[in-house]
Amino acid sequence: MSLIRPSDHVFTGVHQPQGERERLVGQIHQSPRVNSAHINYLLITEESEPEELVVLLEGLIKQAGHWGAKQVIVDLESQSDLFPYFRQVGFSVLAKQRIYKCQPLDPNLLQVEHGWRIWRNEDIQSMRRLYMTVVPPLIQPIEPLTRREMLGLVYYDTTGSLQAYADLVYGPKGAWALPIVHPQIDVSISDLLLQLVNDLPDRNGRPIYVASRSYQPWVEQALETLDVESGPEQAMMIRYLALRQRVGAEFAFSSVENGKPEPTLPLAPIKRQKDV
Repeated sequence: MSLIRPSDHVFTGVHQPQGERERLVGQIHQSPRVNSAHINYLLITEESEPEELVVLLEGLIKQAGHWGAKQVIVDLESQSDLFPYFRQVGFSVLAKQRIYKCQPLDPNLLQVEHGWRIWRNEDIQSMRRLYMTVVPPLIQPIEPLTRREMLGLVYYDTTGSLQAYADLVYGPKGAWALPIVHPQIDVSISDLLLQLVNDLPDRNGRPIYVASRSYQPWVEQALETLDVESGPEQAMMIRYLALRQRVGAEFAFSSVENGKPEPTLPLAPIKRQKDV
């Protein structure tokens, strides 16, 4: 029932091999809030032939192209035997990640003086500066500042400087958080993440999952020191459907663009013509 939203794109593809072989099933999803489509699951058997899986993946990618998605993303376990088939259809590894299942603690055991709060409009500029600092430029077009599923949380230090924020997604099976944390934060990152789990609003008894990306090793190191349930390492694989290309201006007028025009210099060359 959680997927029945008219604004979302959901497609379940079925490939029927020749003969009496088992069918292969896969599902792809795209939220209107992001420009990426995500493969939710694949249902295959041990008897499935490699070319059958390739046909299914190509069908899912084609559907994402019809939606206008700029890329297709899949989270695949690093030790999966399916790597060669995803590479065959054009997927490449963007980053690694690990998901941790966490439980709230007794608030009296927490060591962080200031807690997290729900972000507001005035926090967006500081969040963007932190995002541009932590998230690599290659990943920024894929990993948005926020998925805009709901309001996330921010953490400021005692001087009023933003040190971390967390993007949140809630579902019927749990709450998912992606923290973006400054590497030189002046508090224990382990305590900060425990405080994050405790400060999540509207938990309603649902399990809490915290994602750690490979471009933030300090977050993974902090989570590994906690009493949490660690999931397998996953590779975030991406298939680009559109390539970004910088378009340069045909004419550059630096004297105008920097806000200091010089009236003595013409903006365009003046061609002399003989009088007729």
